[in-house]
Amino acid sequence: MSISDNGKGDTNMKEMLEELRGEIFAQGGAAAKNTESFFKNKQKYIVFLSFSDAKSRAYVTKGIGNSVETAWKSAADLMKKKVKDVNIKPIWIKADIVTDVKGYSYANFIKYISGIKINYFREGIALDNLFNIAFLEQEVNANAFIWETKDSGRNQKQMVWKNINFYLKKNLGEIRNIDQSAITNVYTFRTIGFFHDGTKCYLLHNDGLNIGRRHIEETDAPLLQEIIERSSNFLADQVDETGKFCYGYFSCFDKTVPGYNILRHASTAYSMIEAYECNKDLKLKNSIQRSLEYLLKEGIRTFEEHEEAGKSAFVIERLKDDDSEIKLGANAAAILAFTKYAKVFNDDTYIPAAQALAEGIRFFQDKQDGSFVHILNVPDLSVREKHRIIYYDGEAAFALMRLYDIDRDERWLEAVEKAFEYFISNNYWKHGDHWLSYCSYELMKYRPEQKYIAFNLKNADGILDFCLRRETTYPTLLELLMATYCMIEKMKNDALFLEMLESFDCKKLINAIEHRVVHQLNGLFFPEVAMYFKAPEKIVWSFYIRHHSFRTRIDDNEHNISGYCSYLHNISMA
Repeated sequence: MSISDNGKGDTNMKEMLEELRGEIFAQGGAAAKNTESFFKNKQKYIVFLSFSDAKSRAYVTKGIGNSVETAWKSAADLMKKKVKDVNIKPIWIKADIVTDVKGYSYANFIKYISGIKINYFREGIALDNLFNIAFLEQEVNANAFIWETKDSGRNQKQMVWKNINFYLKKNLGEIRNIDQSAITNVYTFRTIGFFHDGTKCYLLHNDGLNIGRRHIEETDAPLLQEIIERSSNFLADQVDETGKFCYGYFSCFDKTVPGYNILRHASTAYSMIEAYECNKDLKLKNSIQRSLEYLLKEGIRTFEEHEEAGKSAFVIERLKDDDSEIKLGANAAAILAFTKYAKVFNDDTYIPAAQALAEGIRFFQDKQDGSFVHILNVPDLSVREKHRIIYYDGEAAFALMRLYDIDRDERWLEAVEKAFEYFISNNYWKHGDHWLSYCSYELMKYRPEQKYIAFNLKNADGILDFCLRRETTYPTLLELLMATYCMIEKMKNDALFLEMLESFDCKKLINAIEHRVVHQLNGLFFPEVAMYFKAPEKIVWSFYIRHHSFRTRIDDNEHNISGYCSYLHNISMA
């Protein structure tokens, strides 16, 4: 399946509305049946039309009538007037018809939403029973109408009246001063919706965690290739002429994510190289090369004056107030980017830098027990923090394996084997770390020993149920599952320790993978989702984290890209 190119068709607004009108009219009977009891056995129809030029937040009009025809006409007439008043040319139009309505006292509504994870409230809201003031679910979330406060240690939700009043003025041109004192009851509702991108009309999901995004019949190779291409192009657009990324956006109000993280710079470049391996996009190649040059010139230092470090190289994380530190994970991410570049582009330019960084990783390692410290001070390389983020350990070991795959230097393999003695004896599989799954798979290629296979299987087995039920789109889960899948395939191909699979649920692994592949689409800014945010053109086709204020940061995209690339190469195109 392919995703139509948004807004590039010849279909004009009138024809788009006509097609959407037919879809909404077909739902009229079901809508009336479901809402009949709420409107006291009277037929009542409520239609919303949302429209955007992709550059600015969608405007929304509403029509209410005793027939679906009158409700549609009212919403469409208001839309046409609004289009003229604000002088925009809509390229995306979405139509919704209300199906189910529930009423709550204001206190019970607050109690209800307080039991729901932030930004996971997935219903529309009406502030009166006639729907005079009503907002679609997407308007509620994209404008932060609900927020969370800490009340006596409990999560307590509240309505953000400032945001609601501001939105009413922007969308309707109405100056209001609504607050809690004016609200007796709140009515939640669901809709059936359709979206037109100027080329094609899509049925949208209307229940569960998929609400508001298009139905997709099959997550096949063409679909995945297009998603990888679009999301990696989003990353390419974030790279400036110096090679530095725009770090990310809080999408509701188009606020730039503050700060910078050179570790995520490196790991994002790594994922872009994975994407290039799929699509050979020249624009992507140029951005990759600029980002690697920035990493090499601005991010890496040697400390030759340090007796023990010698010519080891380290990635320097610049903090506030002229402070700096060295993260184990940053050295690892840089090696992953440099070695992946060498493999994909058949270019060893960055391998000497990767080898110096690998020596840096060995500097982090305790030569006795194989463990790593996590953070060093600059410039004396003293230990700043022994432990910070558990994922640094697996990332470092994985990076050494990727370098070993290129230069076959036994120092790297010996360091990884020593590290795994520590990981195994300390039950690191309990952390569900995707880097450790990647690494144990790479390690067993060269050291096909039961202990490494057992570690990988345990690492996946402990999270299979979690992967199937988790509501967030947490993308590293797919990466972990795919590493285990690849290892199992190698075991089968090489007839290697197959008895170890007897106690592992391979079917559940596949189910979890397929579930995550589909579920992670709920973290993608499809046009029908992006249109409700302040600057849709900036974020469309990027991946976001719903419970972090719909943040789209470079690493939110990199992990999705890496997981989908692995799935595409190893399952979808197998």
